Amino acid sequence: MQKIRNVKITMNNNTKISPLISELDSEDPDIQQSAAIHLIEMSDSVVEPMIEALNHNSWRVRYLSAWVLGEIGDTRAVEPLVNALNQDNNTDVKDWVAKALGEIGDERAVEPLIQILDNAQPATRRNAVSALGWLGDERAIPHLINMLNDNDVNVRSCLAAAFGFIADQRAIQPLIAMLEDDDEWVRIRSAKALGKFRDQRVTQPLLNAVNDDSEWVRYNAIWSLGQVKDGTAFDHIIASLNDKNANVRRGAAEALGKFNDPRAIQPLEDKLSSEDDFSVRTSIDTALKKLNY
Repeated sequence: MQKIRNVKITMNNNTKISPLISELDSEDPDIQQSAAIHLIEMSDSVVEPMIEALNHNSWRVRYLSAWVLGEIGDTRAVEPLVNALNQDNNTDVKDWVAKALGEIGDERAVEPLIQILDNAQPATRRNAVSALGWLGDERAIPHLINMLNDNDVNVRSCLAAAFGFIADQRAIQPLIAMLEDDDEWVRIRSAKALGKFRDQRVTQPLLNAVNDDSEWVRYNAIWSLGQVKDGTAFDHIIASLNDKNANVRRGAAEALGKFNDPRAIQPLEDKLSSEDDFSVRTSIDTALKKLNY
């Protein structure tokens, strides 16, 4: 009886899958997205049909199939997606295939993703870089370092994030250099990534970044200094309690709470009495509790 029930369920799913795949080819984005979400919700039962759809004559169906497969995360899709990465001529398809391979997280995707890092299309390079970061494989580091001067700002931004995910020591100096990038988001992500290393070599470059014109670069530099916990940064973080921006002041309070240094109690207490931003006051109160105040 159980086998009969399973056959019925499979047949019911099959009758639903084909119409949904057809809707992926709609020119209406709402219909496309709704169909894709329904397919994702059907999970394992749609993996094989989605793999077949990677060869559909419509580019819309192919790239949305890649999206669905990435969200489901089934490793059966890795080789078919790698084939699509190498063979599909549509840029949108390649972009989403690269992203899907990163989401699935299978090491078989590392070398194929490395091989397309020199793709002419910035979106493809960006997604390949992000995917390699999510995969966290150290084999990618030399190839990512070679992209430090990529002319696309979004690629460089994703590169900084990828270095943080992989956290290989070879990425420290490239990330320090990226703190000087002209683009704010590259500097933000570089400052955040350096905190992942918890290496005192990053302290001085992060202290320099605490003077950046961007509040979010300053905030992430302070956050990373809180991760590194180098005592030489302590007084600079205390000084950041008086930054003109509330987000940075909040970050300084959070960082001081991580240092576990009783010298922070008095400055935090003084700031608590004068601070008018609620989120900063909350962070100061939390930091004082961590310091057993």
